[in-house]
Amino acid sequence: MTSNYAVLGSPIAHSKSPALHRAAFAASGIEASYVAHELAGDLANYISTLNESWQGLSLTMPLKEEALDVAEQLHPLAISTRAANTLIRVSGAWLGYNTDVLGLQQAVSNQTFETVGILGNGATARSAAVAFEDYQVLVWARNTDRAMAITESYGGRVSSLDDALSCDLVVSTLPAGALEPLLHGTYQGVLIDAAYANKGTGSRFTSSISGLEMLLWQAVGQQRLFRTGQFESPLEDEVAVLAAMRSAIGMGE
Repeated sequence: MTSNYAVLGSPIAHSKSPALHRAAFAASGIEASYVAHELAGDLANYISTLNESWQGLSLTMPLKEEALDVAEQLHPLAISTRAANTLIRVSGAWLGYNTDVLGLQQAVSNQTFETVGILGNGATARSAAVAFEDYQVLVWARNTDRAMAITESYGGRVSSLDDALSCDLVVSTLPAGALEPLLHGTYQGVLIDAAYANKGTGSRFTSSISGLEMLLWQAVGQQRLFRTGQFESPLEDEVAVLAAMRSAIGMGE
């Protein structure tokens, strides 16, 4: 029986997850279906309609918090970030995980930095705060109370926009199109913009990392979960899987 997987969220038409996961399954010779489905809420009801062939779900906005209530068991990272971007079915039960932390850490693994500026206050910002909790973290958001809630939970301090943009590493978790109007100069750090649809924002920084790199690595974590039920260890054929996934979304080596 073919195993079924999907990415759920709203809006979802732009999602590159189907291309990534289909390429990963094909590279390993695994017969599986992976589709995108528009869903803005009522995740529990949607899941109740899925038969036993459905083995895993990727979740994006606005479902990452709702997934916490759907999962019968949560990985510690999903609990600490208060966000689950992955559900897998194990012995009939849905288990919730967060692979965004892995995605962020892997995306910047070849960078050297001491200070991290996080822009935003949502689920991805919380994942960034956990991913970089061992660094000096500054958090900026339009809603200061929500920025403060992040620092109270994960450490770091609330800062001005200029101070956050001046960090060695700047992690923007703002919606597509929201970062560019905030930039009024050039910055000495490295930018990673989770809104990978944004174009040109990286030119204001010394260097930039495409948000596709984070997307890729969180999807690698999901592939590990889909196949092995854990995401800490690489797949046996992960080099080939990574190459196929990068090619599928037009990324270089």
